[in-house]
Amino acid sequence: MDHEVRRFVDSIPARGIICDVGGCWGWHWRNLHEYRPDITVVIVDLIRSNLHHAKKFLKEQINKNIWLVHGDATKLNFKDNSFDGYWSAQTLQHVPQFKDAIREANRILKSGGQFSCYSLYNSPLFRLVYKSLGKDYVTDGIVEGHYYLHRADLRQRRIVADVFSNFVSSRYSEILFKPELRLNFFGRENTWLGKLDAILSGKHPFLSILARQLSFHTTKPFDPIPDKDL
Repeated sequence: MDHEVRRFVDSIPARGIICDVGGCWGWHWRNLHEYRPDITVVIVDLIRSNLHHAKKFLKEQINKNIWLVHGDATKLNFKDNSFDGYWSAQTLQHVPQFKDAIREANRILKSGGQFSCYSLYNSPLFRLVYKSLGKDYVTDGIVEGHYYLHRADLRQRRIVADVFSNFVSSRYSEILFKPELRLNFFGRENTWLGKLDAILSGKHPFLSILARQLSFHTTKPFDPIPDKDL
């Protein structure tokens, strides 16, 4: 995911502010101070213990360029037009009120703000693999009686497009990284296998065969300039 994070950060203006919804313990931002010290990240998480872990993990970055906030993706306690970027990785897939969360993303983003949301993908190949292993493959429902999961699909993409009133692009990622199949080595930091996985990520439809993750990306449009002659 480091490659995906870098792509997103590159789209953020100087001294921009990012809202990471469901940021857990902040792994994605551990090196942010090395390549974009001008950027501020606000990590929002519903689970307080995640924020405690983030405080320990990110150490001196906390309350400098990274801030921690306890909050709900569907009711963000921020003013309108506050952020230059909205990032969420495998969090909104657990929110039944997906459209409410997207409305909040649109509300807190500034005009021209960048939106990126990653979720587990509804893969036909994975469905077959799970079936062969005798495991339940949940696309929309409760997983093993513990938590809600809705895998990314075209319906969610349409919701994002409708709320933002803008074109939404999709990217397939985690092409080789498959922790469910114990293929964890493709996700290891600074390894050639991890770099290969990043290189394979992209928009091409054939990637949907192997991809574990699907993401949606869009930009909040600028408000139209009123016609003075009207």
